[in-house]
Amino acid sequence: MASKKAMLAGRYRLLNPVGHDPAGMAWRAQDELLDRFVTIKRLPPGCPFDAAHSDRVRAKAIRDARVALRLRHPHAVVVHDVFEQDITPYVVTEYLPTRTLAELAGQHGSFPPDHVAALGAQLASALAAAHADGILHRAIGPDKVLLTPDGTAKIADFGLGTGPFPAPEVTGGATAASPSDVFSLGATLYVALEGRPPGADTPPRTGEPVLDAVLELLRREPAARPTMAEAEQMFTGLAVSRPLATISARSPKARTRALVTGTVLVIVLGTAVTTRAALRRHSA
Repeated sequence: MASKKAMLAGRYRLLNPVGHDPAGMAWRAQDELLDRFVTIKRLPPGCPFDAAHSDRVRAKAIRDARVALRLRHPHAVVVHDVFEQDITPYVVTEYLPTRTLAELAGQHGSFPPDHVAALGAQLASALAAAHADGILHRAIGPDKVLLTPDGTAKIADFGLGTGPFPAPEVTGGATAASPSDVFSLGATLYVALEGRPPGADTPPRTGEPVLDAVLELLRREPAARPTMAEAEQMFTGLAVSRPLATISARSPKARTRALVTGTVLVIVLGTAVTTRAALRRHSA
């Protein structure tokens, strides 16, 4: 097991833990070959009582991480390296001083609709590029969305772990596909907009065009959802084409309009793209 100050793969010196989620334990590390900070995530080993299952889990984790090596997008966390040490898989990514959407939502509650539209445009752009390259995320959730101090959103952990918002067809036993990523993104943005996960017994409080777009992503039937590229167009059309106002984090009340002290979401978006009309009510 890796420990503080340990050296991995002959080049990565672990410095300090930076997180632990279902996708694995993570450290900030020094890449001594390229003289840069990186994040190293140790992936779960699988079931210790079932060697065959553990081998399958490990092989899938490495395969998915290597697929993610292909993706280069300003709103996706860059994967630098994938390796095994002592039959444990590790993924090396760019190091970013960030907070997750899950952390910020837990502290501050819901966010202004224009901020959610901008967030949706950024994340959907990365996921649309991934889908165009045949890459699925499979685990989109607030804990996979990283926000930097300058307001850049990045999606992390493609193919790693399990997400909190699987699409209905996935929970029903179907194989994950691009529409299931669309659903999970919609549920993640719903949390940002409403301050809680979507649920039939809790109608949305926000009457905004952004909510209409989010509900489009949450349609029960996969074929009724927009593609990720269409989702990017919808949120781009709804987001402001100017720097967003500075968000104050002075009050942690549930309906505060904060993300993080001093954060400015600087998003310069192109001409709004007209998309199909969003319906106010998604199918049950």
